[in-house]
Amino acid sequence: MSRSLAPLALVLALTAAATGQDPVERALGVQQAIAAAEKHLAADRPTEAVAVLETQLPNADGRAPFLDALRRAYAAELKQLERTPNAERAAALARRLALLGAEATMTVAVMLPDAPGAAAPLPAAPAAAEPLPDAPAVAATAPGTAEARGLFNQGKYAEAAAKFAAARGAAPLTQDEAVAWAYCRIRAAADTVNPSGCDPTAAAAAEADVIEALKLAPGNAELERVGKQVQAVARARAGNKAAGAPAAAVPGDWEAVESPSFRVRHKGNKALADAVAAAAEVRRAETFTRWSGPPGGAWGAKCEIVLHPTAACYAAMTNRPAAGTGHATVKLSGGRPTERRLDLRADDPDLIPNALPRELTHVVLADLFPGTPPPKWAEEGMAVLAGSPDEVSRYVRTLSRCARAGELVPMASLLELTDFPAADKVTGYLCASVTLVDYLVKLKGEQHFLMFVRDTQRYGTAQALRRQYDLDGPAGLEQAWRRAAVLP
Repeated sequence: MSRSLAPLALVLALTAAATGQDPVERALGVQQAIAAAEKHLAADRPTEAVAVLETQLPNADGRAPFLDALRRAYAAELKQLERTPNAERAAALARRLALLGAEATMTVAVMLPDAPGAAAPLPAAPAAAEPLPDAPAVAATAPGTAEARGLFNQGKYAEAAAKFAAARGAAPLTQDEAVAWAYCRIRAAADTVNPSGCDPTAAAAAEADVIEALKLAPGNAELERVGKQVQAVARARAGNKAAGAPAAAVPGDWEAVESPSFRVRHKGNKALADAVAAAAEVRRAETFTRWSGPPGGAWGAKCEIVLHPTAACYAAMTNRPAAGTGHATVKLSGGRPTERRLDLRADDPDLIPNALPRELTHVVLADLFPGTPPPKWAEEGMAVLAGSPDEVSRYVRTLSRCARAGELVPMASLLELTDFPAADKVTGYLCASVTLVDYLVKLKGEQHFLMFVRDTQRYGTAQALRRQYDLDGPAGLEQAWRRAAVLP
């Protein structure tokens, strides 16, 4: 696979002149990053090499020496992952290497734990490194169960899965049989999504089957860990972030206002559309600069902003609740955004100060994290912090009430959630997310926070907290955050 390096820079939307910064300083920064990366690579520290190079991506202007160093750093980190597998990180590195015109030297695969051998009884979880206690003895509870167990112990997981499914129709499975069936389904999903040519539709179906499989073994930490890895790879193969029902196409009689990076569709309110387009350009530049660095030029695929005149129109066209004030949709293909859209309500009095910057932050983050999205709490917190001080203050004030009412999600759980919690916890979850991001930003700044978020994807949250904030994992973070927020 080969590509010219200049088009690559445009594809990644990561390079171009960083406006507002001295060009000599930019060039020196890039050279220093290359030199530092070379030292890290020589010392077998590819992860650190990647980190220092990625900080200079907005300034690199597609320079061949820089992209060559970045390619070697990605390849070295991917090779290092053979010793300590991390499927999600490996998948992201392989995608980036592909965009740089290089083939991955490591299979981007989800490493499933070994299944137990035929002589051993089925365990409570098919773990390899630290087996859990054996499950109770298994008796054949229905025709086909014994055969399913035998196939499982022989490593014939696809056949075993079919037998378990048939047996379940005749009688309930025991707990260890349900775990074995879940293992078979997750293994089959991993086999589906591991090949680089996996069809997006098959990847989406595999992710759905993993979700159903995990319901068979609730609370099984090992299966949940592996299942999340398979889901992450499946989402990457599908080439899309999870989304609800697609919004309806904008009718042809709606008018449009265009700016370098936006196309605002409206129903006769040109003055508002002009104001939104101008504000969107300013907010886009501010958001990039705040979290990563100045943007490298306008978006090639413009972001469409749809201004719905009423709440009823918003609900009808987007399949979202009428009480909502807006949402963002980003479609990814090959690790880059191909479609960007904001649906906003024109009748919202806080459209420009709050709804627009909040939802636009989600779109910008898709550029900054094209492979794997940031943790849910971080993305939601960053989005709200883009709004007005009054809006942020509202979340801060509500936090204490949520704490007194027992509505806060435990910190260790909050940091790992991939979606909103149950309805009675959503307000507490959002208040905690906003104030947590605000707390960490005040400690070391926005761009350091972004480095921390990237580290959570490389090393996990606990190690990232130690590396970037010298905090002792989620427990240490919760203590420090509660002290800062004056919570009991």
